[in-house]
Amino acid sequence: MTQKELDEIAKKFKVYDSDVFVVAYPKSGTTWMEQIVHLLRNNGEQGDQVLSEAVPWVEGAANRYDGLSHLMKPSSPRRYFHSHLPYSLMPGVSHTKAKYIYIARNPKDNAVSFYYHCCSKLNYNGSWQDFFDLYVQGKVGYGFILDHILEWWHASIFQKNIIFLHYEQVHKNIENAISQVANFIDISLNDTLRKSVATKSSFASMKSNSLANLDWVPQRKGFPKHMRRGIIGDWRNYFSDAQNAIFDDLCKKKLAGTELTFDFG
Repeated sequence: MTQKELDEIAKKFKVYDSDVFVVAYPKSGTTWMEQIVHLLRNNGEQGDQVLSEAVPWVEGAANRYDGLSHLMKPSSPRRYFHSHLPYSLMPGVSHTKAKYIYIARNPKDNAVSFYYHCCSKLNYNGSWQDFFDLYVQGKVGYGFILDHILEWWHASIFQKNIIFLHYEQVHKNIENAISQVANFIDISLNDTLRKSVATKSSFASMKSNSLANLDWVPQRKGFPKHMRRGIIGDWRNYFSDAQNAIFDDLCKKKLAGTELTFDFG
């Protein structure tokens, strides 16, 4: 994003109290949570709209949705969006009653997933080691993941309009997460709807669903698609002992004095 685009969002993006935002650092379960929210508001039905259009991307306004004016057209009594913006740049978060669903993924798995994302969609040609070095320095899109997560985590402690979820907890008990989200955004839930949303939000279901898996996004041949593995602990197949030590030290320093922890699988 350019500074001009960020300024346009800050100045022109009007947030209503009824709005709902799904927020995450890239490759942390954003599309997954979009699917859960979309199915909840649509009574378990996928519909015929591509997921990224049903729950549009705030930062994509300038080049995907023909500007903010199009993105902000009311399409229903309640608007739903997704974003990767840090708390400090998120429209409306501190002065409206809009709801923000933040999902955080353990940084080690995120690093691997982000690496493949950059290779397949952003034409990154560096090695895994090269990417790791950039990642731990925060020289990737949206900065260093722990800064992003901590900003939202601290805000969620004091603000009732933010719910903070862990990717790994959703992975281990998706029905419980669905209940939490439904309660947070005031959607009535019964067992039938809960199970329907859980089934259609599973990795296997979304990967085979052309409306939900983002396979339409251009990507380089020979690299995994948008939905790659969706598991916990895949980082162990990539991190060297030295990389793991570097990351553990960063986590220890960044998380010192907080109660925030991660499940690394």
